[in-house]
Amino acid sequence: MSKFLADKNFTVGASEIGNRWPSMSEIERLDFVQSFWNKATWNSNDTEILEIVMRDGNDALWGQCAQAFLKHPDRERAVGFLIERLAKCESGHEPLNYIQALGISRHPRAASAIRPYYEKYRTAIWAEKITGVPDDVIFGPIPLSRLLCSCWCSLGDRGFSRVRPGYTKVPQPPTRTGPMVGRTCS
Repeated sequence: MSKFLADKNFTVGASEIGNRWPSMSEIERLDFVQSFWNKATWNSNDTEILEIVMRDGNDALWGQCAQAFLKHPDRERAVGFLIERLAKCESGHEPLNYIQALGISRHPRAASAIRPYYEKYRTAIWAEKITGVPDDVIFGPIPLSRLLCSCWCSLGDRGFSRVRPGYTKVPQPPTRTGPMVGRTCS
């Protein structure tokens, strides 16, 4: 269990992390951020640590702590960072955690940043009508539907409804059956 979760008063100095960060392996960095971002309390020291992570990391690391950026006191900086990561996401890394964090932020720029991914996943769902469900159902229709629904729900009235008025249901191929058909996210 993480010391950050076990002890609300546990803290690590930003200067200590700043000194150790360059020599930490990727696994050590991942272990640290996965524990660190769940802290119950947040202060300026933690913001300094977050800045270290933002300056020196990669999509594998940032994706694991995407919601931590929402704790940054400069909301514009945090949202701008997430939007930049979404636009520049390294191949091989699905930016789902960036999408989720942007949706949670409810920032006015979030919907337009997420929109290309929404369209990509929407197209993938519709393509399954023609190509059929892939052999590997982990990446098949159900996770994509959940992703669309979670994006939809997290953005709510401030997101896609502003981009495309009238959308209230998760888009589904007309012939598809299953638990998500016709369900709204409200």
